[in-house]
Amino acid sequence: MSFVIRSWRKVSSSRLLGGIGLASAATVLGYEYDKHCHASAVLRTLRTFKDIAVICIDYKVNFREERGPEYLNDIHRRAARRLLRCCQENGGLFIKFGQSIAVQSALLPPPFRSELSVLYDNAPSVPVAQIAPVIERAFPGKSLDDLFVDFSTDAVASASVAQVHTARLRSDPTQQVAVKVQKPEIKLQIGWDLFALRTCAWLIEYSFDVPILWSVREVERRLCEELDFEREANNSELARRDLETLGDRWLRSCIYIPRVFWHATGREVLTTEWMDGTSLVHPEQLLSEGWSGREIMQRMVSLFAFQIFVSGNVHGDPHPGNILVRQNPANKSWRDPQLVILDHGLYVRESQAFRRQYTEFWRAAMLNDKRAMGRVAKSWGMADTDMFSTMVSLKPPKIGRRRSAASKKVASSSSGSEPGGKNGIGAYERHMELKGRAVAALRDSVNLPPELVFVTRNMNIVRANNQSLGIPVNRVKILGQYAAHGLRLMLVGEALSPNRRYSRASGVVPGRDTLLSRMLGVVGGQWSYATFRIVLALAGMGMAAYNVWRRACSLVTGEVWSGDLDAVLDDAMRRAVEKKLGYQIDTSLFNA
Repeated sequence: MSFVIRSWRKVSSSRLLGGIGLASAATVLGYEYDKHCHASAVLRTLRTFKDIAVICIDYKVNFREERGPEYLNDIHRRAARRLLRCCQENGGLFIKFGQSIAVQSALLPPPFRSELSVLYDNAPSVPVAQIAPVIERAFPGKSLDDLFVDFSTDAVASASVAQVHTARLRSDPTQQVAVKVQKPEIKLQIGWDLFALRTCAWLIEYSFDVPILWSVREVERRLCEELDFEREANNSELARRDLETLGDRWLRSCIYIPRVFWHATGREVLTTEWMDGTSLVHPEQLLSEGWSGREIMQRMVSLFAFQIFVSGNVHGDPHPGNILVRQNPANKSWRDPQLVILDHGLYVRESQAFRRQYTEFWRAAMLNDKRAMGRVAKSWGMADTDMFSTMVSLKPPKIGRRRSAASKKVASSSSGSEPGGKNGIGAYERHMELKGRAVAALRDSVNLPPELVFVTRNMNIVRANNQSLGIPVNRVKILGQYAAHGLRLMLVGEALSPNRRYSRASGVVPGRDTLLSRMLGVVGGQWSYATFRIVLALAGMGMAAYNVWRRACSLVTGEVWSGDLDAVLDDAMRRAVEKKLGYQIDTSLFNA
């Protein structure tokens, strides 16, 4: 009997060791196959699932009402650090995912911004030996040397999905170019990465009842557009045409968009003019070189206001790294800055209806017409107009105090209770009420025009650029001027449109009715423009009077006064949010 038991144990041990060896071999083979055939996409996906699951469990178990503010802040910090580590270890598209979260961190606790901001640093580049096959795949039958000469072995810039090399064209050796090449592993990883993004969004929505899954489809669509460099080239050419056909002489002179060389451009390779200039990433260097911060920002705000309110084709990522400043070639007698706009991968094309509504919203905002703003908000499906204002203008919502009936209804239905008076709620209750209203706003966001997200992103990044140069211009005034100009063009264009339909119910001769209606439409458009500009002028006079009053007060109190509207708004928003959320914040969170 003992012999049988010993034999059975030997067989069992052999089988166990064999099973362990087989499993180990399968794991090693699977790891190597994933590494070489899928650029470690499976490993990155499993790592993502693990980290997001741990973050969700941490919040579910530890985020409790009886916990103090410091304890809750520690939970946020742990989550942000784990998310940062996941993005850094995965690399590639996960860097872009993390950057997107950091950009929107005004809606998240402070640790997310402070931790994830490091993702904006230059991403590691890949050797030119791995880049050459990408170029050859994009242009069958041609090698790198057939297209370029003096192709730089080291990348001059590297981002999450692509890197840039300098070269000269083989067809024109005098022309220096910038060659943007997609990193080779991105094509292998994108399917798995988007699968991981969808799954994590579902997990967060299921765990916390936060409706974000709807937004993943839009993120996927925009991301695929950014990875198509032919689309980026088309966006660049369209922006050039808009400037030439719709922009005035001054704007055409002070803005430059590099030319695209189509014979060396494909879905994974983009070749444009190489431009020398000083990046807006280094504002101190710009000012030390003698450039005027006021002139730089006047040009920048004017360009993007022109795109938003006039052309309708809007750059979605005007961060400092995508803007160079150089001497205007047409005027070398004094420091005349010309802005060079780079990276046209993320663009939004506004519909005529959206541009009209958004312009009307700005007109209502300048006139302080809350009813008109409410009508626009409701036409976009937003029930909570306070939260809508927060999403568009970063004005803090009213929390724990008297607000509109619609806002109360949304908050109570989302959080299950209506908070007490102004001083009757604590930090936890404030967090939960804000979460309830944010959840309701996200549900309403399904109906929002997709253009609104990217237009708001554009305006917030431009606002941050303005702050980096010391807030030298009044953005609101310039935006209002272009909104008035855009409204006039739309109204007059609608009046003169040959496709305009006229009713015959009045019995008026169609030809006369058409002529009269068009004349009245033109007059109405000019009148709306005139009244809008009058309001802007009055607002400017009011701001000037306010500046005089604040400067007079500063002489008495010794308080430093910058004299800028953005500074006033920052201070007011900071104090309001700190008062309502119960913790100190950095005013940089109001930037994009």
